Amino acid sequence: MTGRLLMGKYELKEKIGTGGSSTVYLAWDRHLERYVALKEEKDAGEVRDAENAERAGIAERTGKAEKANDTEDISILKKEMKMLKSLKHPMLPEIYDYFQESRQYLVMEYIRGEGLHNYIEREGAVPEKQACEWALQLLELFSYLHGQKPPVLYRDLKPENIIVCPDGGLRVVDFGTALYSRYDNRMAENLAGTVGYAAPEQLNRYTIQKVKAGRKTDAVFFESGVDERSDIYTLGATLYHMLTGHNPARPPYGIRPVRYMNPEITQDMEWIVAKCTAEEPDRRYQTVEELRADLEKEKFSGRRRLWGSRRKRQYGLQKLEKRIWLTEKKTTGLFAIGLLLCGLCAGFFSIQANGRETPLPVIVYNKQGQKVVIRYDSIYKPEGNLLFELEQELYGKEDAYELSIGLTDCATGKKRERIFYIQGGGK
Repeated sequence: MTGRLLMGKYELKEKIGTGGSSTVYLAWDRHLERYVALKEEKDAGEVRDAENAERAGIAERTGKAEKANDTEDISILKKEMKMLKSLKHPMLPEIYDYFQESRQYLVMEYIRGEGLHNYIEREGAVPEKQACEWALQLLELFSYLHGQKPPVLYRDLKPENIIVCPDGGLRVVDFGTALYSRYDNRMAENLAGTVGYAAPEQLNRYTIQKVKAGRKTDAVFFESGVDERSDIYTLGATLYHMLTGHNPARPPYGIRPVRYMNPEITQDMEWIVAKCTAEEPDRRYQTVEELRADLEKEKFSGRRRLWGSRRKRQYGLQKLEKRIWLTEKKTTGLFAIGLLLCGLCAGFFSIQANGRETPLPVIVYNKQGQKVVIRYDSIYKPEGNLLFELEQELYGKEDAYELSIGLTDCATGKKRERIFYIQGGGK
């Protein structure tokens, strides 16, 4: 609760984040007169409920029930504190204090910026050049962690744990799941992470469903145990999220070929992401140095291509259609979305089904509720919001659908996108 005063000096200002085991507050240190990030550990019941919910979610998606962790009950905050105290890197937060009152608290450097997940939600997919540069920054951190004696495995890299700073650099937070690698210990205590980003071997005794074109195919079984290649997988999943704007932790819970989701990405970058996220660890990059070498080549070749093609990109009034994939979230009746269009911006729609692309029939209404006819080769100037309506018959079958709404500035080519999920078969 905000307004509380802890240890006679930490005044809680606002809640800025929450997770399965802790809640993070922005606090004011009255003694040193500075803002700090204060982590409050949740009580055992809250943590247990969160763990049970996570196990139930994994079991629903994989068909296998996870056993509860019977390892020694050690404070996650104390573990994180000891870990961060032993590490010194500019991308990591500094530890200021650790204490216990009614609960346990960890006081850290307050990092100004925006969560990468919020950045992607607001801006859409990250341009390939920027995503490559950020991936190289993250590799610098992994190189430092994996170079420790013994190596430190982060295990939970994802946009929610990455801060985009005002200067464009990245910082990484939340070391609650990090551990020192013990190659002779492959027990369940070494398993942690977020479904969608975690490597398959991080999910103890699970069959991982392959996803191809939105359909589940064969399952692959992995024994428990993690190493540096597991961190490489999480970086690949995070890079996938940046390049596509698609969160692999949401339905349909899979990493598809990058160019399937974003055709503007180069084949080389698609290959890099695919190798990072290979299900079998032996088929991934074996070290961060190998991955760094390929990303450096991609970064250089990307600059060369840009240098060789500096012609201004023109956007004529042509039949520009924005792809729409249909995936998973329950709804009934007609699916309607209000979208404000301004100036020379336009959103375009199509539907992909069984590998064939056909125009997606969309009914458009103005703010007065009147139907509007918009040709592909013309510009419509709305006087307010537009309502786009899809008839239920488009997603009437009991399949998973993904609906992507794209808005493109025809003058600059800048794109913004939102993805919604639909479960078909509703009445």
